[in-house]
Amino acid sequence: MIYSLSQLAIYPIKSIHGIVLQTSQVSEAGLLNDRRYMLVTTDGECITGREFPALTLVKANQLEGNAWLLSHPTLTTELTISPKNLSNNYKDVVIWEENVQGEVALEEANAWFSSILGKPVELVYFSNKSERFTSRRPDSPVAFADGYPFLLTTQASLDELNRTCPEDIKMAQFRPNLVIQGNKPFEEDRWKRIKIGEVEFENVKPCIRCIFTTLNPETAERLKKGEPLKTLGKFRLLDKKGITFGINMIALNTGVINIDDKVEVLEYQEADTYNDRR
Repeated sequence: MIYSLSQLAIYPIKSIHGIVLQTSQVSEAGLLNDRRYMLVTTDGECITGREFPALTLVKANQLEGNAWLLSHPTLTTELTISPKNLSNNYKDVVIWEENVQGEVALEEANAWFSSILGKPVELVYFSNKSERFTSRRPDSPVAFADGYPFLLTTQASLDELNRTCPEDIKMAQFRPNLVIQGNKPFEEDRWKRIKIGEVEFENVKPCIRCIFTTLNPETAERLKKGEPLKTLGKFRLLDKKGITFGINMIALNTGVINIDDKVEVLEYQEADTYNDRR
């Protein structure tokens, strides 16, 4: 059976609309430009699309270098952000009870996002003085992703979910970085180490899913009856942990990966046990 990389995506600012790529540089901390920016309250608490769905409708187009042109359907003005156009001031920010130093953007950017969310917020950048590591692999760096630098899902697992889900669930609702095709449904549970192109990845843990998955990625409206969580809860409920879909991964080396790259399974592991109650 031949597996391949079918989708590749980044989210330059945590919780905004994803950007589909054909190729990407892989570092230990994540795909190039993935989740290097994050919005916080004025006292430094992380803001995501879970509480502010309007954030998911921000779209980014890459300009020269690491500059991004941002737009939102409720605003007539666009915003350009760049690591070269920050305040040089750092503040303590909190992401999932972890303290990180984030470089604060200029007031123009903060005002633009505040107008979208209807409250004072600040945009921060994971800069030179910023440092954060994953919990289960304390030597593995991560920027502003939830907990791990890479999220992998598979097309077969989404197809299996949609087989019994009353709503048509899109892959974008799970916000993966890497999507694999060619495998059987949820076969990824057994992958311990895989190689995509020239980069090796290690499966650290199943990804526990939350209410964020219930947002329509194009409208920011919540799907009816809490889908896909309601259906996933019938066959992907991991005892004492939560509902899972996809796997959290770390990179074991750096390199470049491309759409259609071959995916090799280098090492298998025993999969968690799920009770299918559908």
